[in-house]
Amino acid sequence: MTLKGIVTTPGRTSCHVMAKAERIANEWGLPFERRHKRPISLLKKTFSTTIFVVSHDRIEAYHPHRDDPLFFHPNSAMFRAKHWMKHGSDPLIDACGLQKGDRVVDATLGLGADAQLASMAVGEAGKVIALETSEVISLIVKEGLASYKSAFMPLNDAMRRITVLNCAHLEWLLKEPDNSVDVIYFDPMFEYKVNDADGVTPLRIYANYEPLTPSVIQEATRVARKRVVLKDHFRSERFEAFRFNVQRRPSATYHFGIIECQERVE
Repeated sequence: MTLKGIVTTPGRTSCHVMAKAERIANEWGLPFERRHKRPISLLKKTFSTTIFVVSHDRIEAYHPHRDDPLFFHPNSAMFRAKHWMKHGSDPLIDACGLQKGDRVVDATLGLGADAQLASMAVGEAGKVIALETSEVISLIVKEGLASYKSAFMPLNDAMRRITVLNCAHLEWLLKEPDNSVDVIYFDPMFEYKVNDADGVTPLRIYANYEPLTPSVIQEATRVARKRVVLKDHFRSERFEAFRFNVQRRPSATYHFGIIECQERVE
């Protein structure tokens, strides 16, 4: 799918931001449009496409039919990372059984909070590959992971180590050899509505809602050496449908399901 949209700057900008916006437009293959103090509403009406606003510290994507923009921010990853470093526990890291040096695939990147925690856990010797079907989401998050500067250096370092690929997870899995990564993690859009948090609402209009399939899980258990992990709503039928062993979390809106790949019959 060819990316559609235009790139512009905030209403008041600088030469540095102008140069950055022109670079982004060139890299993404999109036209650059000078702002000329026009409001976003007018740009959306004029061009009827996604408006990418490049500023000093982030890129915002304005969908033509939404007012709230999509942009990258560590969100929950920040306090989760600090908690993990202090206490040595995080629901995702524990469910995946992540260790230093592990190779992990986050097959449903989204805004990347879980990928950041995974990168913290596997460290410099490990590797996190993040797959995202939506071109808009993958570009926004990839740029954010590469450039966002927080006051917490270990999280910054973890962001920079993540490799983001714009592709469908089945497409990627089919090309990979057996047992080539340690853990594959899925966090698909929930089948049941929950209260949005961490900037998820703007994400929804760009997100992929295709369901997980038996082929995806079969390929994941072939490619993963240790575990395949599914995060899903506590009422989800996908745990049973794909034979995940569920780790139930009292009072939580979501659980983790695990397939131990070491237990496969070769």
